[in-house]
Amino acid sequence: MSKWKHRDEGKRVSKSVVRQKSTQELREARDFLSGLLNLRKAEKLKKTYINGTKNALETTQNGKIYVDYRMDGTSTGRLSCAAYNAEAPLGVSFHTLPRETNTNIRSMFVAPPGDAFVTVDYAAMELRVLAHVAKEKSMQHAFNSGADLHTYTAKLLFGRDKISKEERQIAKTVSFLIVYGGGAFNLSETMRIPLDRAKEIINNYKRVYPGVFRYMEHVNEFIRENGYAYTIFGRRRNLRDVNSKDKGVVNRALRQGLNFTIQSTASDILLCGLLGIHDSFTNAKMKSRIVATVHDSIELICPPEELAEACSIVFNELVNYPYMRNKFGIDLAVPLGVDMEVGRSFGDGVSVDLSDLKVTNLQEILSYLNQ
Repeated sequence: MSKWKHRDEGKRVSKSVVRQKSTQELREARDFLSGLLNLRKAEKLKKTYINGTKNALETTQNGKIYVDYRMDGTSTGRLSCAAYNAEAPLGVSFHTLPRETNTNIRSMFVAPPGDAFVTVDYAAMELRVLAHVAKEKSMQHAFNSGADLHTYTAKLLFGRDKISKEERQIAKTVSFLIVYGGGAFNLSETMRIPLDRAKEIINNYKRVYPGVFRYMEHVNEFIRENGYAYTIFGRRRNLRDVNSKDKGVVNRALRQGLNFTIQSTASDILLCGLLGIHDSFTNAKMKSRIVATVHDSIELICPPEELAEACSIVFNELVNYPYMRNKFGIDLAVPLGVDMEVGRSFGDGVSVDLSDLKVTNLQEILSYLNQ
């Protein structure tokens, strides 16, 4: 029996078993599986971060852990982060530190006594990059007008102004699926909606943002003809698998190429921001310093007396990107946005409000730090 026939037989048996179960039994099975998945996540967190951090601290004996950032660790050019290990466990991988957990595991990483921990995240960075490189006017309009992109997209997808939370989540999911090369099947699985509805939504997305799909076709055609993809920074990724006789291998290469043009661009924008912040801090002879970067975010340590100036510098370098403009001559078609928090650890904080590069809620932040 072929593996495909065996798989089909298995599906039929599974469907038959499910039909014989009562609604209560199915609910209990769902709850059990949900609990099992949560248990596995918790076990991974404990092994990687609780135990990993504990072992590192026992080795370093200085209350610190260490990480190893590498410029050549990924195919996209994004910085990779690994647990620093020089014949002994000295750290954990900061890049995989999860944001949403029941125990707020990020709160383990704190600023030195007397200092503040600053976390700044780019908002919807990869979708902003997509809007720019695809020259998608409607998506650019959403960003330039300050609209919430996912609500804006949902209104266009479903043809009405009043949008439910589920519809906004569907719109958000579709946007990111497009970036990562997903389709109707992935949408159906992720959102637990019928495949026919997922296909209809994808078709509506093509109607709403035609520039995105023209861009995808352009990138795919270029990769097929040249065997590589490139970014607006000039970074290049060779994709020789596009010449494979295996259709699955070819499709994977095309997905990698499309994602590269977006994710690598987003990464290089962040790297320019890092360099700009470092130069500005150095020139101003500040004690504030960058301590980590996680995906589209930057983490910093700042003395309280430097917070106002440091936050202003960080905002300017990331949102107005003078370093990137000066070094590469790149001016994006959409504005960049960041969310900034100041707290005592990586896991807590007060949102920073800025107007004309000035922190307008500094007293609130300082009061929070002094609690």
